[in-house]
Amino acid sequence: MNTLILLSVFCLTGVSSQSYSLAGLYNPFDSKSDAIFVNPALLPDSRFSGVLGLRQNYLMSDLTDFHLSVSGKFWKLRAGLGLLEGGIKDIVSDYTFLAGLGMMNSFFGAGLSTRVGYLKNIEDNLTASSFSIDYGLCARLSIFEFTFSHLNALRPSRGFTDKSEKSESEMLFMISFQVPQSVTWMLGLDRTSSKTSYRIGSEMWFTRGFGLRIGLMDREVRLGLCLKTDTYGIDVAFGSSRELGTTVVISTNYSVR
Repeated sequence: MNTLILLSVFCLTGVSSQSYSLAGLYNPFDSKSDAIFVNPALLPDSRFSGVLGLRQNYLMSDLTDFHLSVSGKFWKLRAGLGLLEGGIKDIVSDYTFLAGLGMMNSFFGAGLSTRVGYLKNIEDNLTASSFSIDYGLCARLSIFEFTFSHLNALRPSRGFTDKSEKSESEMLFMISFQVPQSVTWMLGLDRTSSKTSYRIGSEMWFTRGFGLRIGLMDREVRLGLCLKTDTYGIDVAFGSSRELGTTVVISTNYSVR
């Protein structure tokens, strides 16, 4: 039971199709509202952005995740909201609500968001809630974009009865660059209290509206397909792990510049 709960609630990076296919990394040159799940400093410079998606695991079909995010620009501030809904059918449900602000000039940006969690054990009718913060930084130097984010920084307890065990936090440092212009390369170092992992991701656009993504982490390969117009987009990601089997994440997005 503890393992299943951990799988359902510990999902800090790699939420949407874009970040999942890039092994938890994120393209800072083409950000959307789902940046709220990875780094609030990367919230997009657009009047409106919205991302809606679903994750399905085929080995554990009862373990599903739903994500929704919206963002907008107000004066020099970029504001974003996010919702994660997951859990195991008829056993446990998990909700996470995020609200954040970001600001960026030509060379430097910073962001801060709150993270409120609500966990319910359906079988025993037990509930638990938590509060934490995420923060992020980004900087541009020549062709490089450097980003750092610390998610769930306060590490609140998520236990139903035992409050001594803290939840995981996650720190992600990433370097990104575009060579050539149609290809974005991402190198990341991800660290939690239990392990450190290296991640590599690439996003390649073959035409203006068709692209592919690939991500590598912990000897796991993830792939993604992306289609877009000036305002709409659809992203599909595929991955596989020993615990969950094949995973498919589908996201759709809408943006108004």
